[in-house]
Amino acid sequence: MPLLFRRAAHIAALCLSCFAGLVAGATAADAPLRIPLDAMNGSGESGVAILTPQGTKTLVELQMKGGSGDPQPAHFHTGKCDKYQPRPLYMLRSVVKGGSTTTVDVPFEKLTAGDLVINVHKSFDDIATIASCAIAKPK
Repeated sequence: MPLLFRRAAHIAALCLSCFAGLVAGATAADAPLRIPLDAMNGSGESGVAILTPQGTKTLVELQMKGGSGDPQPAHFHTGKCDKYQPRPLYMLRSVVKGGSTTTVDVPFEKLTAGDLVINVHKSFDDIATIASCAIAKPK
């Protein structure tokens, strides 16, 4: 009987370990990705974009420092920070008082594949000037 008890305990421990690994893997896959946004064009404005998978959508939070008090347009563009397609691919809510939160109807994997940039423009009046930018991908 003691041998049977030890085997049952060993099997139970093994099953628990496997289950814990599956739960940890699922949590890591849903973890937010923090992307540092670098100041550009002498703006002094930097920050972070936090992308959180939500099924077929992605929650995008922008937390900025050093910006103006004016609302600032923010978008995903195709390209690189120094050379991107002028037409935005995905719109984000404007940054107001250093923050913005948008749920984008695009899967996390598509946004973070590395061929898009997140940029924050100086203002609606000066939309051609990029205040902050980063390539949307894990480092």
